[in-house]
Amino acid sequence: MKKPQRIRCSTDQFLNAVYSSKTYEEISEKTGQKISSTIARYSRIKKDMSNKNIALPKIFRKKQNVNSVSILRINKIIKKLKEYHNNM
Repeated sequence: MKKPQRIRCSTDQFLNAVYSSKTYEEISEKTGQKISSTIARYSRIKKDMSNKNIALPKIFRKKQNVNSVSILRINKIIKKLKEYHNNM
């Protein structure tokens, strides 16, 4: 059984993906890396660049789909908790 090869991505390629993307998922698709590797690499590069007063664009996580049913459920939970704490 062959061991899967590690995806290699140059810093230039990674920074091009960062500047042309809004989410970590987009960056990982462009570079071929795992999302966890992308997040870790972005964090390291951002820290190094901030020490040199260079700001990288803000990258977001994939937006969750929140539907009205889950919002209603959350509101019910909040009401229950408020009632519970007010009655103590």
